[in-house]
Parts: sequence; structure tokens; C-alpha cells
Amino acid sequence: MSGAGNSRTQAMKPIVGHARTEASFQTRDLFVERLRAVGHLQGTRMLDVGCGDGTFTIPLGEKFREVYGIDVQESNIEAFRRKLASDSKYKPSLQSATRINFPNAHFESIVSIETFEHIDDPAKAAEECWRVLSPGGELLITVPNRWFPCENHGGIVFGHRFGRLPLITYLPPVHNAVSDARVFTVRALDRLFSRYGFKRTEVSWLWPTFEHLGNPIQPYIRRLFPLMRRLERGPVAFLGTSIVARFVKPLIGR
Repeated sequence: MSGAGNSRTQAMKPIVGHARTEASFQTRDLFVERLRAVGHLQGTRMLDVGCGDGTFTIPLGEKFREVYGIDVQESNIEAFRRKLASDSKYKPSLQSATRINFPNAHFESIVSIETFEHIDDPAKAAEECWRVLSPGGELLITVPNRWFPCENHGGIVFGHRFGRLPLITYLPPVHNAVSDARVFTVRALDRLFSRYGFKRTEVSWLWPTFEHLGNPIQPYIRRLFPLMRRLERGPVAFLGTSIVARFVKPLIGR
């Protein structure tokens, strides 16, 4: 799992329903495009919390002098390093989001893509993001949306594992008991980050890309990709798969 802290599951982390991979180019491009639209993403140093193999870190870090990625899975960090030249500005390392080994106010931008739902102590991870982010800096985050009518990470119900759990996100106590990952509302994100002083400046939603691995009907539903992009701009956008949010650390401390 591409994460940056201990998680309730130890399988490879899904992103919009499946593992991060360069082959999922529509998913990669969609997330990168949206995060660039809501964030500044340029400066001296950027941190990717839950970087995986760098699929998203590399394009998002193009306009920084130094780019760091942290992840709790050694295989992800090794895969990231294999992509890089010896003198690369990209610097992946094995670290937890709840114990980030960088100085205070070290980064101008932090990104975290589909990671916080897997961290055992998201409040501690949010506090660490606050600590290592410089005043005036931005945190760009995507997380699964509770209002999307299907749990894409799956879970265990009555002893049986399911890859998808329709409608269970609308029943929080049941979802929390059986699912492999958290889901969030915008209000829950605000509560998580505002306690440390973050201010939210942007929010939007992403709908499915239909690049799920192992889905036998995938070839037939891929044609819905353009429709999903229209839904992201319409009145039902809030029902999308993922929340995309930008938080800033004010220039004046808490």
C-alpha cells in the first residue's frame, strides 16, 4: 500500500480503486491536472506524503528545485529510486507520515494523494504536515469521498472479502467496522486540519477514471470517461470518488 504511516491494511494501496502505476495514465494525468489547477506547485522544496513509486510525485515536482517523497513500503521507495538518475532532484525515503524526519518549516508545498485514509493516526500526520510546512505554504490533498456511493477499497463482511462495497459509505458505523480504509467529507477534512491552524482555500471532486485493474467490465465502461469529467463540473460533483482540497498555513502562526 502506498501510504506514509501504519494502516489497517498492508496490501498495495489503491488509488481510485487500484494500485498506482504508470499504466494508469488517465488517473495520473487527471490528478496532476487538478492539483496543478488548485495549487501553486513551484518553489524550492516539495514533499509528497505517501509517494508510492513516484508516479505522481515526478510530474507534480517539476517546478521545484528539490522534491522529497516518503512512504512506509520499502518496495515503493525502491521502485521510485529505480526511475531516477544518481543526480536527480527527487529524493524518496522510507518514512512514516506520523514521524516526518525533516526540520520545521522545510517545505513550501506538501502533496498527499489518496493516503490519509490509510494512516492509523491521521491527526498526528496532519500535525506533522503543519510542522514541516513553511508559513504561507500549501497542502494539497486528495482522499476518498464519503458521498460516493461505493467503497472502492473493499472490506470484509461476515468473513468474506469484497473488492467493492456499494452504499456502505452512507452507513458510517458499518463502514468503519468492515472497510479497509477511511472515507472523508469536506467537513471532516476541515476538522482534521483546522485544529492545527490550516485554512482551506479550495475544494473540488474527482469522478472515476475507469482504469481499475481486474474489472471484467472495464473495457465497456471506459467510454463513460468523458461523462465523468462533465459530472465533475455539474451540480452532482460532490458525489465524486475523491475530494481534492487545498489548505494553507497562514503567514502568522496559530
